[in-house]
Amino acid sequence: MRFRDRDVVVTGAGRGIGRAVVARFLAEGARVAAIDLELPTDEGDTEHLSWHAFDITDEDAVAAFFATRSRCDVLVNNAGIPGEGALATLTTAHWNRVFAVNVTAQMLMARAAVPLMPAGASIVNLASVAAHLGFAERAAYCASKSAVLGLTRALAVELAGKVRVNCLCPGTVDTPWIARLAGDGADREERLTAMAGRQAIGRLGTPEEIAAAIAFLASNEASFITGSVMLADGGMTIAPR
Repeated sequence: MRFRDRDVVVTGAGRGIGRAVVARFLAEGARVAAIDLELPTDEGDTEHLSWHAFDITDEDAVAAFFATRSRCDVLVNNAGIPGEGALATLTTAHWNRVFAVNVTAQMLMARAAVPLMPAGASIVNLASVAAHLGFAERAAYCASKSAVLGLTRALAVELAGKVRVNCLCPGTVDTPWIARLAGDGADREERLTAMAGRQAIGRLGTPEEIAAAIAFLASNEASFITGSVMLADGGMTIAPR
């Protein structure tokens, strides 16, 4: 029970990796505040879990949420959106929205959480292998995830000695997002096989595997780790593509 009596905040908690992160921290004894745009229909508040629906790009909404809290031991900045689109059709509005969710919201959450964090607290930011690799027609996404690396390193230096700040970069993980990319056509299985083949170990990651890595970075077992960028990509960044 590494997180017994710890208060954990998780964004993008309603599905995929976020849902697995919530489950992992609950299993390890934490009290979890789970944030998403909408409340899930299959989950409700319990003694150790509370759900909160608001837009984390809304500065006032973020401030109002943290105004109701007295402590935050762990912040997991998991929420993110895809940034799809070729350069020729990429609009400024779409670019700005991707950065607002994937980068600015992480700053807003951290800024509001840090005053409530005791010494030894932890922030884990989610980026992606897209921060290390280039993907065609993903300029907004790749650029935003690269920005998360810079944000992580800067905050780690600024908060050193009080709050550890680290970044996790997942590879291709079996989530609703990947299911959407695979589509429902006749070539669905072929697409999934191709995506699995991008990892050196030849399969997709699971949300639970990513949640385990996040829990490690947030735990006291990682007490000498800050400003780190950890890959959890099944070897995707070393595999020929």
